[in-house]
Formats: sequence, structure tokens, C-alpha cells
Amino acid sequence: MLRHIKSMNRLVKVRFSWLAVCMLFALLEMQVSAVDLQLPDIDKPTCSGISRGKHFVIGFTDNTNEYLDTRQLYILVVAFSNQQTDVTISSKFLLDERKYQASFVIEAGGFRRVTVPVELTMNGDERSMKGIDIKASSEVSVYGLIYQDYTTDGFLGIPTNNLGMQYVVVTPTGNVLPSQFAVIGTEDVTSVQVILRGAVTFEGKIYNAGDVLTFMVDELEAVHIQGRDSGQDLTGSIVQANKPVSVFSGNECVRQGGSACDTVTEQLVPVKSWGRKHIYTAARETDRNIYKLVAYFNGTVVSIPGLRDRSLDPGEFWEGGLSGSGVVYSSKPILMMQLLANINGRTVDPSFIQVPAEEQFGYVFGFTTPPHSGGDSGGYFNFFNIIVRNDSRQSVYINGYPINSTNVFERYIPDTNYLSLTIQPPKGEGVYFVEQTNPESSPLSITVFGYESSESYGYAAGLSLPSNTHLLSFTPYYLRELGGEIFTITVSCLQTNAIFYQDAKCRFSTGFGDVEVPGERTDSYTVICITPTFYKNGLTSVYVSLDNGKSFPYSGIVYVASEEDLPPLVNVQQMNSEYGNDIIDLTSKSPILLSWDPRSLGENVSHVTVMIQDTDYNSDGNPVLMGGVALKTNVPNNGILTINPSDFTSLSDAGVSLSALYLTPYAVRNRIWPIIRLGMRIYKLLKTVTKVACFISKFTFGNDIPDDLPSCPCDTTQAEGDLLNFQREDSLFNFIIQPGADVCYRSINSFSSQGGQKCCYRKDGNILLVPPGAGTAERYSAVHHPWLHLWYDVLPWFCLCIRSNKCKEFYKNRPSDDCSGYDPPRPAGGTGDPHLTSLDGYKFTFNGAGEFLMVSSDLHNLTFQARMERYRNTNASVYTAFVLQTNDSSKVQVQMSNMNETLILVDGEPLRLDSIPVRVHHLEGVQVSFNSDLSKINIAFSAGIAIIVYIDPEMMSFIAQLDTKFQGQVRGLLGNLNGNPDDDLQFPNGTVMDPGSSLKELHEFGLEWLVKEDNSIFSYISPFDYSTYHFPEFSPTFEVPDVNEVSQEIKGFCGDSIECVFDAVVTGSLSFANETLMATNTINEVRKGLVKIVSCGFPGDVENGQMWGSVYLVNATVNVTCNENFALEGSSRLTCQADGQWSSDLPVCVFTGDRGDAPKGLSAGVIAAIVVGTLIIVLVVAGVIYFLARK
Repeated sequence: MLRHIKSMNRLVKVRFSWLAVCMLFALLEMQVSAVDLQLPDIDKPTCSGISRGKHFVIGFTDNTNEYLDTRQLYILVVAFSNQQTDVTISSKFLLDERKYQASFVIEAGGFRRVTVPVELTMNGDERSMKGIDIKASSEVSVYGLIYQDYTTDGFLGIPTNNLGMQYVVVTPTGNVLPSQFAVIGTEDVTSVQVILRGAVTFEGKIYNAGDVLTFMVDELEAVHIQGRDSGQDLTGSIVQANKPVSVFSGNECVRQGGSACDTVTEQLVPVKSWGRKHIYTAARETDRNIYKLVAYFNGTVVSIPGLRDRSLDPGEFWEGGLSGSGVVYSSKPILMMQLLANINGRTVDPSFIQVPAEEQFGYVFGFTTPPHSGGDSGGYFNFFNIIVRNDSRQSVYINGYPINSTNVFERYIPDTNYLSLTIQPPKGEGVYFVEQTNPESSPLSITVFGYESSESYGYAAGLSLPSNTHLLSFTPYYLRELGGEIFTITVSCLQTNAIFYQDAKCRFSTGFGDVEVPGERTDSYTVICITPTFYKNGLTSVYVSLDNGKSFPYSGIVYVASEEDLPPLVNVQQMNSEYGNDIIDLTSKSPILLSWDPRSLGENVSHVTVMIQDTDYNSDGNPVLMGGVALKTNVPNNGILTINPSDFTSLSDAGVSLSALYLTPYAVRNRIWPIIRLGMRIYKLLKTVTKVACFISKFTFGNDIPDDLPSCPCDTTQAEGDLLNFQREDSLFNFIIQPGADVCYRSINSFSSQGGQKCCYRKDGNILLVPPGAGTAERYSAVHHPWLHLWYDVLPWFCLCIRSNKCKEFYKNRPSDDCSGYDPPRPAGGTGDPHLTSLDGYKFTFNGAGEFLMVSSDLHNLTFQARMERYRNTNASVYTAFVLQTNDSSKVQVQMSNMNETLILVDGEPLRLDSIPVRVHHLEGVQVSFNSDLSKINIAFSAGIAIIVYIDPEMMSFIAQLDTKFQGQVRGLLGNLNGNPDDDLQFPNGTVMDPGSSLKELHEFGLEWLVKEDNSIFSYISPFDYSTYHFPEFSPTFEVPDVNEVSQEIKGFCGDSIECVFDAVVTGSLSFANETLMATNTINEVRKGLVKIVSCGFPGDVENGQMWGSVYLVNATVNVTCNENFALEGSSRLTCQADGQWSSDLPVCVFTGDRGDAPKGLSAGVIAAIVVGTLIIVLVVAGVIYFLARK
């Protein structure tokens, strides 16, 4: 038996001044982590989730070596399904050169205890592959039991969908063996950082309190870390990761007053799932246990019964003894842990148990008790503590029976409307299901614990982790426009008992109204629906009903991606086509080849049906896909099929149309959900030629040109540089849609008319204005209204310019813009140890540490703020975050995490950037786009401001652009945009500083634009806030380096760039200076490209003649010639002048030939003769009628 020692109960309140110091130190070099955390809204209703799941990643922390030969590792799995559940437990750790794996079946409502190899125990300070993976075919609860004679503890397993990326370590105060924690990866290449509470040794290196420990883990890779000595308490160490991880903490062996030494362990709940109201209880009111309250959020006020309120900051904790039952309130979520000390007045060995918060109460629990103990082969003295509202107690059942008063110790919890029920079941192994049977009653919590001679165990029976209380878990997040996908919704929390439920429905916002589709409940918390067709791109709302459509309490946002953004599921190609892919000609006899991945419809689909849908107007006048018509049935699902054009029937008679060809399951090998068999489809959108003649009237094509479109840039340099208004069109089919164009650009922003502008350019970079390759005004924007654009713009173009010789008619109604009205936006920029270029072109350097106002305007309530932080331990600072917002847009924030990841926040929520298939996101009033490695992010607001953020290893830089409508309407560090760079150093009070001021004076000027806390629009990821970055006392270098005195290396490297020289000297880093040099050159090039180019515009059409020349810029000339039998009146040569006017009026072609050579049509004389003759006839007829009437 282990030795007993005495210890005294202590009331300890630990303040971590070390934490503030170490976090500040870490933040000087690294920014906030990309995390999944949002502080819950205390005013929003909460709901109950589950700690059951189908996938778990767990591990076993180290135990004392005493009685090592009795060690056993148990995994207890409890199934809830009314059918068999398949379970597989595995590890990548090699045992005799083989990976461990065990598979088994649990009968309906049963459980299984599995013994796993003791070699999977994580030891000391090590990195290993000892993580354990558990997968089940239906929902289960999982418990781990570290068993060893006289030193045992258990823990509740947390499903992977409830894991998080931020944790705070909690360990019992050690006095025998070291405290410890472990981090286990759930995905490969997971970055982890730990701000340490105490000293540890890891991979041969010593880390002290305040140090930041950084490492990487792969899936099921475990890092196990212990304190360097037995008295080391690691409580308060903050774990951050860039992907979900499992975190365990405890102590090899810990004693408390009068007890023996016992191992303790617990799987930690992530910060995002903590709660504010913790109800604790004990077997008897006189029992006194030890508790730890740990904070993560700044200024967390906790109220403890019998004690004064106290405020805790990140990593700080309170530790002390509490007797009986009570409730702890906190102003912000906390973690509360219990160290079991007394049961029924008896001092017992410690066990580590999470105290469930009220937010974590649930309705259905299934759990087990251990089989035996070291002191008694018959098992432990077991206990359940159930906390339930007074009015909900009668509907709580155990194993199908109500709880009677026999063997139940029942008492009220002070100052609450809750009861505590302590139940003592028999010794030995057993499985128990506790259920709140009344779906309208309140949820409950259960803790399970027990003791025997010199050992104990304990764990929460289940935790409802409302990590996504109001945001559902959606798969996939990016949906296809044409629909037909299996859409899985995981409801992370339920308002009522999960066992009682009705049919599900999903409601989608499609762009042409809301569409409801039936759902299938695959289990209590999972719904699958088949997505409808969407007639829009961008964010869209989804609503879920679990009561057959009576209410839709669950809602969330998904993204409808353009068909061009996602890889095609079906490829269609017509042999010998003159048009290319995605256009099929049914007037041709050439066969049509279909190809697809047979697995895309599911492994069980053996045969498919090929369907076609045509587009026509619905009752609301919108062009939509109509009902499908079968082309081929019972087609083998082998991925290839040839169809003849004659097989297509029932398509539009307008000559051209939009058609959707799709495949749907026809025959399946095994049972699948009916909703999948009936609704799942894989689509391909086609432009279909159905007849030789083309009828433009079908598309209501008229002279309805939008009048609010931006003018086209005059050349590709301007178009490429104008990030505010235009983006390059990445179309594979420009050679069809715009033949002769080398590149085309489309307008970015949405307009009240819903239209768009397309500008196309020749190989020499000049704008192309000659049909059919010229750009066009678009009735509907291809960016924001792709479906309507195809119908009202692309098909008319195809009809008039390709299928007939009427292209002039198309361009009459969709004219090209000639760039004569183009006024480029005004650019500004910032880079390096911040060097700024104002909107009017004034250059200066300002080094601050805080959040600063770059631009603001009452027009559109525009706000642009930037964050600067000290660069490492130098006297330099750098940009680390930007945020922008207007009155009609989402708020967009860009920053780097301390995992060196790019983080984009939209209205405070991280944009999903993992495995991104979509590079352009259309949000409310703003478009966000980025490149593949997220080193360049474009943000363009419809209100008239855009910014490119460049992210490099050493720094962040930006180029901002404002529309000319903001002329004289802005204020901030980037100046006033009035065309005069000499007055850009304007203070908030309107006074202007001399542009030749010193660096010290510029620093004082810049501090005037420091944003106050109440005016900051930045979103913060706790525990960081405004104060984390606010250092107005930061003093940078005020000396400008003498170029003649710097090293030859710097001179040769930087050339004549004073910004580069400055940063090389101040930071001592040529790589930093290089980033500055490149960014500065980019800013200068953009400014040079965005100058107004004078254009005289299109001179006009010449009747009976031709115009030669298609460039209309200054000094460009056009020549005019006339057709045969016509003579030119006016100048045959026109030159574009510097004032934007042509050198003369457009000449005319006058007829000079014989009458027989006159152009088609009637001469004036003939027309006059016809008119006179017609009048004579009318008069004669009238006279005859009059004469007959008189007779």
C-alpha cells in the first residue's frame, strides 16, 4: 500500500504576473492564433448537446510504476442505437512491428469493455504515436479507465466534433510525482503552442514558466509533458493549435490530507465549450472536496459561495475546499474541476472530475462502472450524483424505471431550483442509462465516482458541449449551383429530449425564393438533405426543421460556389464541335460523349439514368430549370456514355437554350437512404443549340442598358491595377465568347441595376472595341447574377453573333465602353517599418505600436484601421492586421496567427480557409479573393474602397484604393485625397503639419490618429484585447540613416530605395529590407499605372464607308474611306488630341455614281411619284363612293 501523508486544505488564489509578461513577450513576435473561439452571447438562449459521437481520439497519461504488473488500460464503450453498432479501436503505435487494432460489435443498447495494450500508456516527456482512434457506426459514449492496484482513475471521452483548438491545462497540485498533460493530434501537420505555467523538459530542452513551447503533431501523434519536479503545478498553461486536438491533464500520483497517493487524469473540454454556471455537489453535505476554477478570458469575475467575488485573468485560477452542494457563477466561461476528497464522511484517494456547467447538462446518458479494484475483486463502492431541476425530477429514469426514494439521498441545492440525488448502485461492473423522459422537462447532469481501499475513480457521465449552439455543422460548406448533392447537417445541440423526434426538412435560399426539401434523420443529431438548384452565388442561408416543417429553429450560412470554381462532376464533349466543351449542337449529327467518376454517385450505384432539364420562365417570370426528361435509363455506371443528338427531346424551340444534363441513381446494389436514391444528382450545365434559326425574342432582349456601370480602363495596365473595380476573367472560352480578345476584365462590385461591365483588350494591351471580340455592357453581372447573365447576356450574344450575322444588333443593345469616361481610383500604400504613401502621393515614415485610423469618411461610414506592433526586439514596428467596414457591408479583418497562418475574419467569424476550392468570396457589400498560398488578399467594397494585403514571412504590406467620389471626403493617416500632397499631414483637428517634419515630429503626428478602445472596430480573439496591442509609449528610431555611411552590402542591395536602407539598418535584417523593397516597388508601379489616360472615345459609325483604326487614345489616328460610288465629305484622317477631342468631325460618305448604281432602296423621286399616285387613287375612290352614295 502506498504511504499516507498529511496535508492541510488550502485556500489559494494564484495571480499569474508571469502570464502577462510571457504573453506580451510572445506577442511581440507573433500574432493571435487562428482559433475556433467566440465568446458566447450571454443573452442568447442555450441548448443541450451531447458528448456521444462516432469518432474519438483519446490517450492514457502516465501512472506511477508501483504495482506496475497490475496495470490495465480499459476503454468502455456504451451504445445507444436500437441496432447493432460496429466499433473499431486502433493506434499507429507499433507493437511487435504491428499496429494495434480491435474491431467488435455491440448489441443494441449494450456496452463493451476492451482491454488495450499497456504499452499505449504515454510516459514521461515523450513524443509517440500512442494516440488511440475509436470509430463507431452509430453514436456511443466512450470512457477510459487507467487501472492499477490502488492507483486508478477514469475519464469521459470527448468526440472529435466537440474538440477545439484552445485549452487551459488544469493539474492537481503535485507533491509526490509530477503533474502532466498530453496533446494528441486529430489531423496531420497540426501546429501547437503552449504558454507554460511551470518548468518542463521537452526533447532535451528546458522550458521555464512563461516560455512558449512550439511543436507539430500528426494524426494520433501524442506529445506527453511532465513538470520538472514533483511540486510543479502546470495549471494555467494555455494550449493553442491550428487544428482540433485532444488534450489530457492530470498527475502521475497525488495525495491530499489523509489519503494515499492516486493517479488522476481527465480529458479537457476546449475553451469554446466552457460554461458560466457550475453546480457542484457531494455525497453528503458535510463532505468537503477540493476545486479549481480556471479562467481564459480577461476580467472573468467568479462568485463562490461564502467568499467574496474575485476577478481572474487568462490562466489565473482559484483553488480551495468547498463543502456539500452549491453553485459558482462567472461573468465569462470558466472551467471547474473537482479533486475528490470525501465520500460519506470518509477520506478517499483523489480522483479528478470535471464539474458540468449548466450549459453542459443533457437528456440521455449511458455509462458504466469499473469491474474490480485493487482492494476488492468485487469492485468499488459506486455512486451517481444527479443534478436536476425540482420540477423535472419525477421524469428521470434509470434503465427504464423511475427513481424511487430507496437508497437515494436527496437534498436541495442552496439558492437554486435544483435537486441533488445521490444514488449508490451495487459494486462491480454495470451499464446504466439515465434519461430525462419528458421532452419538455429540463436537462440534468451526472457524475459517476467510487472508492475502495486506497483508490478511487470518477468522471462526468456525459457533457453537452454547445460548441456550435446557433451555427450548425454543414458538410459540404461549398455547395454547387445546380444542386443534387448530399448535404449533411449535424445538430450540435437539441432543445428537447433527443429520443423523441419527427421528420426533418431543410429550407434553402436559392436566389429565386426559398425552397424546402425533405430531410432524412440518419440519427438523433444528423440530417441529410439533397440540395436544390441555386440561381445565385455567394453566401446563402440554410434552415433546418426537426418537427416536419412546423418550425425551423436551426440556421446557418453556407457558400454557393460558381460552377467554374469547383471541378466538374460530369464532362460533356461533342465530337468535331466548332464550339468546344459545354456547348452542344443538336442540329449536328456528331455524337456527344459523357464521362464521369462512377464513385461520385456512391459505391452502391450500379446503373444510372441520364436526364436533361431545359430552361424556361416560371410563373414569376424568372428563367429556371424545368422538370427533367429521361434521355437514357438503366445505363451501367461505368463512367462513360455516348449519346446521339437525336436522343435529345423536348428542348427549347428558341434555337439556343440553357440545359442541365444530369445523372441520377437507377439501380443500387445495397440499401441506401430513399432520399439519396430519389434526389441525388451530378450535373453539367450546357449551352444547347436546338435549331438552325435563333429567335432572340425568347430572351426579352431590348435596349435596357444599365446606366450605373463603371467605365472601362483604357489598357491592361490600368485594368490590372484597378483592384477596386475590375478583376481578370479567368475564362477558358474567351476564344468563343470574345474571339480576338487577348484578355478580358469584369466589374467587381454590385450595382443597383444588377448589371456589369466587361472590358476586353488586344494583345498590345489597348482596349478592344471591334465586335465580336469587344467587351460589352451586361444586363446582369456575371459575378453577382451568373444565371441571369447566362440567360439575358450570353445566349443573346450567341444567338446574334454566332448563330446569325446580327452582331451589330447585339452591340447596339450591349455596347462596348470606350474608356473615355474612365477615372482611375486613387492609390495609397504602406510597407516595412511602416513607410506610408498617402492617397495624394506624399511619402513618410511612422512607427507606432497600436491601432491606427488610416481612412475614415462620413460617406458610406467608411472606416479603415491598421494595427502596428513592435518587430521582435528592435526599435521597428510592422503592420500585423487590417480591418475595414462600410455602412452597407460586412466587416473584414486580415491578420496573421502565431501559427504563421493567414486569418480572415468576416464580421468577427473566421472565414473557412482550409482546403479552399473557392478563391473568390462574394459577401455582403464586399468581395474577398486570394491566391493559393494566401500571400495576397484582395478586398473590394461596393462603397468604393479596396485594399490588397500582401503577407510575407517578415511583414504585412498593403495597397489601398479609393473611388474619386471620396475626393475631399476622407481623413486619417493616409491624408485627405484633395490632389495636394503637401497638406496630407493633417491632424484630427484640421491643422496641417509641415511636410518636411522630422521623424520624431511625424511620430507625434501619427499618435494623434491612435484609435481609442471605444472606436476600434477590430475583433479580438480572447484572451487578447485592445490593451494587448496598445503601447503609445513605444519609441522607435528617429534617425534617418545616411546612405553614404551604410555598408556596401546594403547599398548594393537597396540601390536608391531609402525605405530599404532604413529598414536594413533599423532591423538588421536584409530579408526584411528585401520585403520592403519589393513592396515599395509594387506600390510605385501601381501608382504609375493608375493615372488618367486621355481617350477621345469611339468616333461613331460611318454610313456607306469604313473606319480604319481601333485605338482612340491621345495621338492615335483613324482613317475613313467610302464605298464605291460614294465620295468623302470632310477629313479622311482624325487624330485624338490632348483635350480628349477628335481633330475634326466625323466625315460623311455622299453618293456620286449613276442612278443605276445607287444603293439598295428607292430614290426620292420614285418615292414622291408613289406618294402622288397614291393620293390620286385615294381621291378617285373617295369620289366614286360619294357619287354612289348621292344616287
